[in-house]
Amino acid sequence: MSAGRGNPGFAGRPAAWIVLVVAAALSVGYLFRPEGRRSGNVLRSSFRTTPDGVAALARGIGRLGRPAGKRITPMAGADPVRGTVVVLEPPLFPSPREVRALLDRVRAGGTLLYAPKYRANRFGRVGATPLMDSLGVALRERSAREEASDELLLRPRWHEHALTAGLPAPLPPVHGLRVRGDADPDSSGVDGVERLLTAEDGEGVEWIAAAELSLGEGRVVVFSEAAPLSNERAGDDPLAVLAVRAALAYTGAADTVFFDEFHQGIRGERSRAEVLGDFFLGSRGGMTLLHLAAACLLVLACAGIRFGAPAPAVAPPDLERRSPLEHVSALGDLYRKAGAPNTAALLLLARLARSARRPPPRTAGEAVALLRKLDAGEGPDTPLARARKGLRAIPPDLAAIVAGVDEHLAARGSRSRRRPTRRLGP
Repeated sequence: MSAGRGNPGFAGRPAAWIVLVVAAALSVGYLFRPEGRRSGNVLRSSFRTTPDGVAALARGIGRLGRPAGKRITPMAGADPVRGTVVVLEPPLFPSPREVRALLDRVRAGGTLLYAPKYRANRFGRVGATPLMDSLGVALRERSAREEASDELLLRPRWHEHALTAGLPAPLPPVHGLRVRGDADPDSSGVDGVERLLTAEDGEGVEWIAAAELSLGEGRVVVFSEAAPLSNERAGDDPLAVLAVRAALAYTGAADTVFFDEFHQGIRGERSRAEVLGDFFLGSRGGMTLLHLAAACLLVLACAGIRFGAPAPAVAPPDLERRSPLEHVSALGDLYRKAGAPNTAALLLLARLARSARRPPPRTAGEAVALLRKLDAGEGPDTPLARARKGLRAIPPDLAAIVAGVDEHLAARGSRSRRRPTRRLGP
């Protein structure tokens, strides 16, 4: 027998199970969400529209006339380096082979927009990467007190240059850098240094916040930090305007500004289905969520299985079958509970309409017209007159309708049987 009779309890309410599955999935998904969604993971990627990303910078360059692309391959052993390349605080620094290929492109007339990543060890020493060594760039080391109090450099100022013309007052930067070619051209790997933005530390020493480095036929625009170019600050910091100006001025109309995504840790553009599959099949949290959801759905499926028919197909011999009147009463109770007694009355008159080869009535008016037409000339107390009276009752008297229709059809059948058969031959 089915478990749906009487009070079904919790197991008989599929909606409750669905709510349970969704709540469990949301809870586990929140506890085991991917690391990339957490605020501590800063990534200067043009894919990101979060505050730490640089999607706004890429879209701004694209809207102002230069295509903005994404490079998801290394600088060496893959696609040739072309166009303007943007490398902003990469978590993975380019290898010496990649640095050679990148700087060869710059010397041939290309442009590099570069912001090194500040990496300080536990002793406060800032590490250098192969690209920083090749350009002669060194970041200023910040003391523990400066890190704890988030101190900024003082008295920032623009230097005269086509890229800085007309810019509003600069904001104080956090980091500063030095370029060996600025003080000693012979010891640098670049041909010249033009300062764009500088600021002073607490001792009055001037540090570079942005500069243009000449290298062969091309140039490198270096920034001491990429935070002013991020989505969070690009709308308020003039340094982002300088970066856009550099990309537009030093990129040919037929070239593209490529954002280096490979060294941000992005190895390819994946579809949403691939990302979802990797989460569920390749992460601990995804596997936990997948197994929990599968178990809950299995319980939900088992709770909905019927174990046998709700009633036997053949009535037991010790029980009497329902009489037609009981059947009509049960049907009337069902439609009355559903708030559709008129529908039941119209369905009961459909048999009468079919016997008279007429369309079934769809409204109460059509039903009354059908009864009158079939009852024409037979007096006020005929079976169909009683059926019509039951139809007009509020609510309709279904038993009277069925009794009247049955009596009318039975009388018509008996008349047709008494009618003599017409002979067809001599």
